[in-house]
Amino acid sequence: MGNRCGLRYRRGEYLEALADCDQALKLDARNAYAWNNRGLARQETGDLNGALADFDRAIALAPRQADSYSNRGRTWLARGAVKRAPDDLNRALALNPKLAEAWSYRGVVWFAKRDLTRAIADYDQALKLDPRLAGAYCSRGVAWLAQGKPVEAEADIARCRSLGGSPKPEAEALLREMKGRRAPK
Repeated sequence: MGNRCGLRYRRGEYLEALADCDQALKLDARNAYAWNNRGLARQETGDLNGALADFDRAIALAPRQADSYSNRGRTWLARGAVKRAPDDLNRALALNPKLAEAWSYRGVVWFAKRDLTRAIADYDQALKLDPRLAGAYCSRGVAWLAQGKPVEAEADIARCRSLGGSPKPEAEALLREMKGRRAPK
């Protein structure tokens, strides 16, 4: 059940993943991976408080499982609690410095704090580890826009799209505006 829960999550079958995780947890309430996977599924269905509770439980059971810290950090970001996210993301990276998603999420924290240099450095590290991480390209593209670098932004946003990602509409509008300003008259 625990493996099926994760598989269904990766397929985007979030409600089915929740049901499978619930079954796996009935069989073994100490299954940290099932708690983590259920947290992910809850996150995708909009139950951020439930997701946080599941990640808390996963971390209590397996405190060296980096993914749970990274996922809880991501959930804090989704809730707009930028000040709560860094501790979890730093812990995830201390446990597993090859966790590309944690680098990308920490880049979001730096961006929110207006530290664009550090944000871009974290996105760079994420993409070095996983060059197919669409969200990191989108986020780095937005950071490039904030730095006034539309050429770099356009390249990253195009790469994001080619990997199936979609930049926020505000980023698209700002990129169009910046391109319009530099177009020859």
